[in-house]
Amino acid sequence: MSAQKAKEPKAKKRKRAIFTQSFDFPEGQNPMEVYLGGYGDDSQRTMKAALDSVADILTNGKIQATELAWHEIRSQHVAALRGRMMRFYAPATANRYLCALRGVLKEAWRLELIDRETMERSMDVPPVRGRREQRGRAVIREELVAVFNACKSDDKRAIGARDAALLALLYGSGLRRAEAAAMGLGDINWADSSVRIVGKGNKERTIFLPAGTVAAIQAWLEIRGHADGPLMTQVGKNGRVRMHGITDQLVYHILQKRHLQAGVAPFTPHDLRRSFISELLDDGVDIATIARQVGHSNVQTTARYDRRDQTAQQRGVLRLDVPFDG
Repeated sequence: MSAQKAKEPKAKKRKRAIFTQSFDFPEGQNPMEVYLGGYGDDSQRTMKAALDSVADILTNGKIQATELAWHEIRSQHVAALRGRMMRFYAPATANRYLCALRGVLKEAWRLELIDRETMERSMDVPPVRGRREQRGRAVIREELVAVFNACKSDDKRAIGARDAALLALLYGSGLRRAEAAAMGLGDINWADSSVRIVGKGNKERTIFLPAGTVAAIQAWLEIRGHADGPLMTQVGKNGRVRMHGITDQLVYHILQKRHLQAGVAPFTPHDLRRSFISELLDDGVDIATIARQVGHSNVQTTARYDRRDQTAQQRGVLRLDVPFDG
């Protein structure tokens, strides 16, 4: 009996790269860097992450986004990219990536690296259709009370007061974390509790603060002082206030620290924004008014933050009488 030939394990098949070109752009001529330069810090990070992912998908991880020959990308590459993203990414994520790529291609045209027809052909790819449930959650009152108590019990009184004011500001105004970090004391009009905000897209708007938020800010100012400068400042390990602003990343870390101390489920600055929108909708505030407060140019964007839908849906279904007789 002849010995059977042992089967060799099949080599793992690597996914082929859609695009393989790299390029060393002259100073100031990289369309990706020019595109990102038009954004503020928070949005710039988001769009850079999107372009990093685009480069990773296009080249199978072989070429970094900063070295990718963006001006050599053509419509067939974009179509293949879209096809892969349709299989593995949520529609909103895929469309954000495509939006970032379109922006880079437009800058490549402005830098005269491609002609208009090439740009338009490469950008002429339909968006990915579909919808996913929004991530994140609403933060309930009991959780907020627990986090405020954690701030109050902090041994370093200045840090506790600042963090409580920050929490009250985020929950009581619906601000983005970058907007809260950038807010200055001089932006507040104490006469009517209004605040001037320059937000996403360099758009200015006026927001209003509830009494609890104003009280938390005033308690913080008793320690910080009333000198002009950033509202939310750094506090040293010795508890001394430094008149330097905080970053939006620190805002995120402050909430991480406080939810752990309070023993509540994790939540983010965006969850507080989502909770603010849902609470106002629940109180019957007009959605267009809420959109102005939070800086949404489209009320449909505001509607997607509403967390009441699932609760109302659950209540309605549980009331349904199904006449099953076991």
